[in-house]
Amino acid sequence: MFRRIIYEDWQLIFPVVALAVASLVYVVAAWRASRMKPAQSERLARMPLEHN
Repeated sequence: MFRRIIYEDWQLIFPVVALAVASLVYVVAAWRASRMKPAQSERLARMPLEHN
C-alpha cells in the first residue's frame, strides 16, 4: 500500500539547490535591511498599509 520513496543520488540535488536559493534570498534581504539608511527606514515605517 505505502511505498517507501527511494531517491537516487542525483535527485538529491534539487532540494539542496532549492534550500540554497531560498537561503540566499533571505540572506540578501537581511543584508539589505541591515544596510538601510535611517532616513529610508523612517520613510518605510510611515507607509500607510491600510485604506481608511
